[in-house]
Amino acid sequence: MDFFQSAQVQNSNLFKVEYIGTTWEERQILCVTISKDVATADTKPALFYTGTIHAREWIGIELSLTFAKYILNHIDYDPQLNALLSRATLYMVPCANPDGYEYSRTHFSFWRKNRRQNADGSFGVDLNRNFSIGFTPNKNTTSNVYPGPSPFSEPETAAIRDFFEAHDNIAIALDYHSQGNVFFPAHNFIHEDALDATDLNVLASNMAEEIRKVSSREYGVHMGKPPTHLISGSGREFYYSKGVLALVVEVGTRNISDYMEHMSENINENLPALMSALAEVPNYDKHHRLPRVNAFIATRVGAKEVTLEWEYPEDEDVYFEIYRANKPKSFCQSANCVGMTKSATFTDCHLNASTNYYYFIRAVCKKRKIKSPYAPKIGIRTRPEVNMFSKIVG
Repeated sequence: MDFFQSAQVQNSNLFKVEYIGTTWEERQILCVTISKDVATADTKPALFYTGTIHAREWIGIELSLTFAKYILNHIDYDPQLNALLSRATLYMVPCANPDGYEYSRTHFSFWRKNRRQNADGSFGVDLNRNFSIGFTPNKNTTSNVYPGPSPFSEPETAAIRDFFEAHDNIAIALDYHSQGNVFFPAHNFIHEDALDATDLNVLASNMAEEIRKVSSREYGVHMGKPPTHLISGSGREFYYSKGVLALVVEVGTRNISDYMEHMSENINENLPALMSALAEVPNYDKHHRLPRVNAFIATRVGAKEVTLEWEYPEDEDVYFEIYRANKPKSFCQSANCVGMTKSATFTDCHLNASTNYYYFIRAVCKKRKIKSPYAPKIGIRTRPEVNMFSKIVG
């Protein structure tokens, strides 16, 4: 972590390093703040990055270092990066589990938990089961997913909680793990029916699309389905319970130790994905966000065209972006933006008959240069062509 200290000394207006807690083995938990005019960082909406909460998942540390170096190397001439860090803040906890990481690095590379000494002489708590939301007691201390005696019993999770709760400007939280090449959006146990499910899925899908552009690697997006396959007591659900869009990002297909020589390719493809998430931060500012579009529906569905309508407060500075996709979990970028309008209706033409389509919409304020959260997506199926029936009958 000497790099971050050096970056702070050499770029004191951009980097700030602080220690937010101390582990069982008295290692400090480092947090890095990156923003233009870093003294004002806490007044801007922020992205909260956590890595290596599981000791053997070194990708969290390595990606944070590479992203910080990318910022340093590009800040002098990259207009997009300068604009993002002028409007948003990046908080990074590169290693949320310093004791476990050190044990993984020097003793047993596949160690997962922290290094708490339990009452029975065993070691470790799974820190990503030690948060409060959905905490599930378990007395099996030797389990790799032992959640600890109580929520936030561990100094690592307590430190993260305290920092997070002290920074109400956090709008998006990303927790980096390995392995799987997949995004796991947060859940509130109703999943796709949640109002912000579209926001979570689009955030993940946009990041996945940025990765695909770099490496052609396809990352999945899986919110999970009740009642099984839900992680209890994770940081992701804790952040989400506080009104923050939260994702777990599982990077790569390997763990340590055979992963190190291949790690750089997975790191590099994730840099534009992080930039994409950082760009969305001002749009999800909890205190100054635009209202979401209401009553988004398809009022007419034909074989070749669809008419969409919605409701929104009258505002001369607002227009709307409409996106079309062929699958329910899709990115929303310029490539699939099919319309921009100031009207509260839009007709999408030149469609294929008997085909499923999904539509996404958000408001854009040209004066404030921010976009609203997405309305819940809608799905339609175009009607068959009339001559299709005649062919069948004939």
